Amino acid sequence: MKNLMFAFWGLVAVVAGGAEKTDRIRVACIGDSITWGYAMTNRVEECYPAQLQRILGDGYEVINCGDSGSCAYLEPKTTRTGWRPHPWRKGSQAQRAYEFNPDIVVSALGANDSGVYMNEFTYVTNGIPVTEPGLFRRTYIDILKEFAKNGRMPRIILWTKLTPLDSRHGDHLSPSPFVMRSDLEAVAQAVGAQPLDMYTPLLPYADTAHYAKDGVHPEGAAQRKIAEVTAAAILGVARRN
Repeated sequence: MKNLMFAFWGLVAVVAGGAEKTDRIRVACIGDSITWGYAMTNRVEECYPAQLQRILGDGYEVINCGDSGSCAYLEPKTTRTGWRPHPWRKGSQAQRAYEFNPDIVVSALGANDSGVYMNEFTYVTNGIPVTEPGLFRRTYIDILKEFAKNGRMPRIILWTKLTPLDSRHGDHLSPSPFVMRSDLEAVAQAVGAQPLDMYTPLLPYADTAHYAKDGVHPEGAAQRKIAEVTAAAILGVARRN
């Protein structure tokens, strides 16, 4: 009877105080289809956020807020290939990430912005710019600053060098060795983010069976490498209070 009473009052305390408090460090992985796990046979278990959870262990809670086809631009235009991405911060995954109130945000946006980004400083024949110069940088900063609206800013780890493409693709190789590298670095600096190179560790996997047939999406051992590199970045810096 005494044990039942203790259990009862313990349940009352949880209900009265809301959800049970936890000391787990919350990690939100935001990004596009690479984060979501596109083209993987067992996406739920093998996408890099799921593997990151297993590496970090029970002291962390990792959620996958990747959204296939998403980009940082608020109003993206159709790219030269006809591809038209959609803004990450307008989707349900964005809302889920913000509501999660993460301690750490791992941000991997940019790949779907590349086609439009290449035209930021070019003009059509009537002199009207294809898109506003600097728009990518400003909208990406806004996305990350949105996490601070609850009064505290999570630690941010930002991919400043995106995953490589295989040899059939060129967007990531222009105008510099890593697409939008200077602006990605500027975004990281503006929000105090920890920069993360995801190009170099994945370069050996491009043009191998560890990439999907489209030559864009890492899978297999390449997704495992993303999880390992991310875990090293998280664990290499002391936990913030």
